[in-house]
Amino acid sequence: MGDFYETLGVSRKASPNEIRSAFRRLARLHHPDVSASPDAAARFAEVTAAYRVLSDPDLRVRYDRGETIEPAPPPPRESRRRQAARARAYKIRVASVINDLLEAERREAAFRAEATLFVVTGWLSTLAATAARPSALLGANQVAARLTLWGACLFSAWWLARRLWAMLEHYTYRQTLLSVTAPALPAQPFSRGAVIAALLGGYAMALAAGYWLGLVVNQSEGGAFPAFDALHDGILFPPIVVALLNRFYFLEQALRRA
Repeated sequence: MGDFYETLGVSRKASPNEIRSAFRRLARLHHPDVSASPDAAARFAEVTAAYRVLSDPDLRVRYDRGETIEPAPPPPRESRRRQAARARAYKIRVASVINDLLEAERREAAFRAEATLFVVTGWLSTLAATAARPSALLGANQVAARLTLWGACLFSAWWLARRLWAMLEHYTYRQTLLSVTAPALPAQPFSRGAVIAALLGGYAMALAAGYWLGLVVNQSEGGAFPAFDALHDGILFPPIVVALLNRFYFLEQALRRA
């Protein structure tokens, strides 16, 4: 085994930075992937062995005292095939994380759109049904049609209540969960009580606005506008309309993903 200082081309008083710089220069020169020389691998192994001893302060002191130092063999280099496999696995993991983030963003956007559709169509359909009184088109003896409408209304209200509960769980927090001794910021942006109050207030405003609009239109035409009939239709039709529009929205989303 030759002199390690001569192998790296440095003096015995060389600093660690000088040893490191010499190794980098020789490694770039004799690396088997770079050099076409037939003895490049052997020369690179000598340079690496010298650097492993001289870069370690304890081993360098022992070497300078004349002890024979056998440097630890370098760890086996990964084959290019294994490196390529690791790179592919890394790309797959990164792509999976990105896809998960995009899917979560897509679900959040769809949920937000559903909540907006729920509120806007609920308010508009309540106002329109209260003002127009569509049940006036049914005769007094059409009991089956009225029962069918009320059945559809109750089923739609049950289905919408489940969706509304999911929205409240997602966007609101319950005030009772907050601790006075250990306050913490909730993850949801709104309190549940405030949102429920806003929904009920908006529904009442839609009923009042629809009744006022229907009253103005019917008075200009000289017709009667019973308050009970307006309230009846303001309760009966909005759940059906909102449920139908929600189902159409889900169908459109499913067709878009297909």
